Amino acid sequence: MFKRIKEYFTVNPTNYKSEFLLLLCAFVWGFSFPSVKIALEYSSSNAFIFFRFFLTLIVFYAFYRKRIKQFNKKEVYQGMILGFFLFAGFSTQTFGMQYTSASNSAFITGTYLILVPFIQITIIKIKPKFENIIGILIVLAGVYILSGIHESKLNFGDAITFICSVAFAYHIVYLDKFSRKSDTLALIYGQYFSMTVLSLVSLVFIDYAMLGTYKFELNSFLIFSTVFNGIFSTFIALYIAMKFQKYTTPVRAGLVYNMEQVFAVIFSYFMLNEVLAANQIIGGLLILAGLLFSEFYKGISRKFV
Repeated sequence: MFKRIKEYFTVNPTNYKSEFLLLLCAFVWGFSFPSVKIALEYSSSNAFIFFRFFLTLIVFYAFYRKRIKQFNKKEVYQGMILGFFLFAGFSTQTFGMQYTSASNSAFITGTYLILVPFIQITIIKIKPKFENIIGILIVLAGVYILSGIHESKLNFGDAITFICSVAFAYHIVYLDKFSRKSDTLALIYGQYFSMTVLSLVSLVFIDYAMLGTYKFELNSFLIFSTVFNGIFSTFIALYIAMKFQKYTTPVRAGLVYNMEQVFAVIFSYFMLNEVLAANQIIGGLLILAGLLFSEFYKGISRKFV
């Protein structure tokens, strides 16, 4: 059964097959939001990020240690560039959350959708299509309503969080550029390695030496969250994203990834007992509508034109 599923997605992959797998990644990442939020009650952010990616690197080494020496150094360096952007996104998002609201953070992080089309024009010379632009506008409207940012004011933390949005946008575009010609495993190894090193540097010099905020109080949930986010949210989900994003465009991938916020709201409702408000339901439906419009506009327009 599992062999047939693997063959279905890996033999002659299409846009729809690949984007379905990216949607599964967004589903897993959506679950990580409430799990990380609870975990941060027992751990400082840099400590959690380090142990998460250190575990990921260990698991990767356990599976692929014989292949590491065979990796092309240039492709590993490309992976390290991806790791830099991803770490910059994670760290600035976490830091910005200390000075802004969760709603502001959610909306501003989601603005990478606006940045991706412009970045991809300059880096990979691909212009976004009409349906992608309309889909982006619909999704952003959904994120705006879902986040509830209209009820709060912008502040210093929002400026920091915007750096996170820029970093995620560059990561999506460069992932598209590198993954089309490079070995996926070499890229993944470089990315995990650089993220582990950068998080260790932040942990030692910022949490421990400068601020004295290091904390990692072991308990069952912190262990569960570290293992889940290290293996499922990072090792498996990022592997799928890096392997299959190349079969679609950066803009379409960004639209799919934005479903992460919808899943996060749903999981937070069940895990954190957060109230599922009307604006979250409406915003979630708009995000889904924008994604569906971008996906099926061509097929629908051909039937009626």
